[in-house]
Amino acid sequence: MPREDRRVIFDYSEAYQALYKLSLKQPEAPRLKPGVIQHIEEDSHDSSKIHVMLENVQTGEKQKVTYTKDFVAAALMMFCRGAGIPLPRQAGKSIMLVKDKPELILRVIV
Repeated sequence: MPREDRRVIFDYSEAYQALYKLSLKQPEAPRLKPGVIQHIEEDSHDSSKIHVMLENVQTGEKQKVTYTKDFVAAALMMFCRGAGIPLPRQAGKSIMLVKDKPELILRVIV
């Protein structure tokens, strides 16, 4: 059966914006402090979790925030909608880290 695969690649600034906006809407989600993402990595013990390392360049304060992959995928999808990037409804959506950059993977089976 034919399928179509698409990848939407995000830089750290876009990922920060997406995570920050969704964390404001969901009060139980960990909040990001002001800063710049330095690194994103998958949890070595639980592949369903992602760690985001931030640094406030003015104060030097560092923060490590852990999100589920589902939360990160939802944040990136919300960012896409706001930016006018079309996401097919019927597509399977997942997130993957490639060279510690988040990618939203869309898979459509025709």
